[in-house]
Amino acid sequence: MRTPGARGRCDISVYSNRQKLVATRTICPPRLTTTCSSFPRRQAITTAPNLLPCPFQRKHANRLFVSLLNDENDEKMESWEDDSKDVELVLLLSWALSISAFILVNNFIGPWPHALSAVPERLWFVLHMLGGMLFGGGVILTTAIEWLVAHNRNSPVLSFWFDKVPLLDAAIVLPALTVAMVSGTGLATEHYGGLGLAPPHIPIVFYALVAFALWWGLTDLTTQGKALVDVNEWSIQNSLTDNEHSPPPDVPQVVHDRKISNIVSCLFIIALYTIMVFKPGTLIWKDGINMML
Repeated sequence: MRTPGARGRCDISVYSNRQKLVATRTICPPRLTTTCSSFPRRQAITTAPNLLPCPFQRKHANRLFVSLLNDENDEKMESWEDDSKDVELVLLLSWALSISAFILVNNFIGPWPHALSAVPERLWFVLHMLGGMLFGGGVILTTAIEWLVAHNRNSPVLSFWFDKVPLLDAAIVLPALTVAMVSGTGLATEHYGGLGLAPPHIPIVFYALVAFALWWGLTDLTTQGKALVDVNEWSIQNSLTDNEHSPPPDVPQVVHDRKISNIVSCLFIIALYTIMVFKPGTLIWKDGINMML
């Protein structure tokens, strides 16, 4: 990398050697010759460009230093994005196949495992309520938080959020969804003798959950890593500009795209709870009173 020389400025040629910035040539203005002449012709800067004696050297070396760190950070973040996305997709696919197999076996073969019948019905009910509450609440709450974070445009907050949101999904949303589906199968076994014998609204709920999982995996998980990379790049660019008297620039486009994904996910939650309450195909309404078919 090279910064062009100009009157009253220093010309510095540097190259990156991983952790080092190496200055190879300096051309200083006459009035700064004495100041800059003490700087060796070839010196490795292993700590920071601020150690340079010439203020012009420090100014340009700082810019080069930030640029090189930005390049190195981009490589690390791109590697992290690729690795994390692959891991998340593999785990999501494994979960989807496992829970789908569990549901299909219970729907077409019979209650499995047989321990489902040994669990008290009230325990299944408590687990179902807790799982549904954490699942639905987690999706809606993270949507609201992400909306506020994006609107705030605070660089550290944005970076922190997109770094931690995968942990929230892995620690709360996905386990809660799993508990809700397994306990729902247990309740169907207790109440109706099996998932295959359950009234129509039960399969509809499971189909909606599968559709949500597909939507969530394709539009949310696949954009978390890209959002973190783009936000970090945006933060670095924002730090190099003077925004003291002007609002920060707009957030990356992927953050706006995720708003749409999150809103659709919330609509899935509303649809799921609507189905569970109104029980289409199971409840009929007559004179304001609901009755089982």
